[in-house]
Amino acid sequence: AVALFATAFVESLAIAGIIVAGVAILFAIATFAGQAGMPVTEALLWAGLGAIAGDSISFALGRCLQGRLNSVWPLSRYPALIAKGTGFFRQHGGKSVVIGRFVGPVRPVIPLIAGALLMPWRRFLAFNIASAIGWAPVYVLPGFLVGSALSSEIRPPAHFYGVTGGSLGILILIYVV
Repeated sequence: AVALFATAFVESLAIAGIIVAGVAILFAIATFAGQAGMPVTEALLWAGLGAIAGDSISFALGRCLQGRLNSVWPLSRYPALIAKGTGFFRQHGGKSVVIGRFVGPVRPVIPLIAGALLMPWRRFLAFNIASAIGWAPVYVLPGFLVGSALSSEIRPPAHFYGVTGGSLGILILIYVV
């Protein structure tokens, strides 16, 4: 529970979300949670609370740094990211908090920018909670289900590995082309 909360928290923090491979770590921890028999609702709750807390801290930091985002280290090292996030927020408003949680390039800066641009706290919190409710299952359930499957005696069908390998090969080919 602590690891799920901490990983979601760090992944949601401004700038730290770029540096930390939160999605991969979250998948691994969710796998362990599923394997250990943690209830799925508890895993989703802890990850969601961590994401809400991380975005809330980023929002508060944005309020403190209002008008100085490009001049404070380490944000000064990412001026293009700040500009992209600001444009995204100005275009989508409150929806950007929800969209941003799922879009990698702007995910770690949207709450920071929302705070810097003086989005009302209650409005931000509503969007933050709504996005975490949608985000937690998308990012936690795959790992949790893998862990649950590993802990049980369920065996995949004989063709499972062939189909999975073929699908991955096709995806790689599409990516390369």
